[in-house]
Amino acid sequence: MTSLLVMDIGNTSISLGLFSGTELKGTRRVSSDRKKTVAAFRAEINAFLLEKDAGIPLKGVVLSSVVQGLEKVLSAAAEGLSAREPLVVTGDLKTGLAIDVEKPRELGADRIVNAVAARDLLGDPVIVADLGTATTLTAVREGRVIGGAILSGIGVMADALHRKTSRLPLVRIEEMSAALLGARALGKDTTKCILSGIIYGTAGAVERITEEIEKETESTFLLAITGGYADMIAPFLKRDFRSCPDLTLQGLRLLFERNA
Repeated sequence: MTSLLVMDIGNTSISLGLFSGTELKGTRRVSSDRKKTVAAFRAEINAFLLEKDAGIPLKGVVLSSVVQGLEKVLSAAAEGLSAREPLVVTGDLKTGLAIDVEKPRELGADRIVNAVAARDLLGDPVIVADLGTATTLTAVREGRVIGGAILSGIGVMADALHRKTSRLPLVRIEEMSAALLGARALGKDTTKCILSGIIYGTAGAVERITEEIEKETESTFLLAITGGYADMIAPFLKRDFRSCPDLTLQGLRLLFERNA
């Protein structure tokens, strides 16, 4: 069976995934450095395909991007890997969902992909909290994307506190030990105070926004979490949730199947 290459292009990193049918055979993260050339990205893609023993030509390539311009670079890097042109996610694709928001074309490709996967794999009503460079919440009910929320991601918060103040240190969340990340809400030094604000604050925001959406819509939603920081926030959530680390990659597969 030929393989499908999916690429989720985020502000910090690009997630590569390789599917054989519905099975995700492997993943890899590479930097979404805007200075990289087409050749550099092609080399990273080829290394991933070689590692996973993927035969060429592929069944296809599908990608979504929240970084302006990078979809063109990655599309060029994937040229020739399949007989088909790379499929780029836009609001014009067949999604199986109605986009019930005021400005549908402003809805990010990542949120469309997450909504498709969540509805197909988990059912609805469902809210997807994608915890990455930005934290986004996307609500799906009765086969419609009905809106959501966007706030700063964990890394952005830490960086902003350092850059916009004169004395607060830069807390590198990714380098924190499990013991520090599990610190109590009552911080005892500056670093732990920052961690408390960011970690508990993000968990609280996700839950509060979900609760308010439920009140406004008079519905009960399943909460699904995904994204690079999902594992950090999961232990601090009080409501039931589903952890879906590969949700976006699965959504890309589903969109390819509906539009190939």
